[in-house]
Amino acid sequence: MQGEVERSTLRYIIRDYDMERFLEKKSLMESAAAFLNRKYGAETVNVTIKDSYYNMREKIEPCMHVVDRAMQAMRNVGMTYAAVPIRGGTDGARLSFMGLPCPNLCTGGENFHSRFEYISVEDMDLCTRMLVEIMTML
Repeated sequence: MQGEVERSTLRYIIRDYDMERFLEKKSLMESAAAFLNRKYGAETVNVTIKDSYYNMREKIEPCMHVVDRAMQAMRNVGMTYAAVPIRGGTDGARLSFMGLPCPNLCTGGENFHSRFEYISVEDMDLCTRMLVEIMTML
């Protein structure tokens, strides 16, 4: 959010696991702007929506063998794992929509997106072994 007396700018990231709900959220932003413009005058609010990424689910579900292979590789190297849905915003989401199904894999890191983010050398090694294992399964 940035603002001065004459002008304010708000930036939002719209995300959802479901494409229909994602589109509904985008429509809601446009409807809110239209409401405010009717109430306070034309051009009071301007909305610009730029898509940057989508949920990779619709691209990964038809190719679950890539996820199954990754989970098998994790088991093979002794990793414990949890399959957790992710909306997108990653290289994997972008690559999946470009035609290369690419589920997100763990990196071994902890406390992501905080000043306490870290990864141990041991976990980096384990993740490297997982990647090598995936490649040997091809």
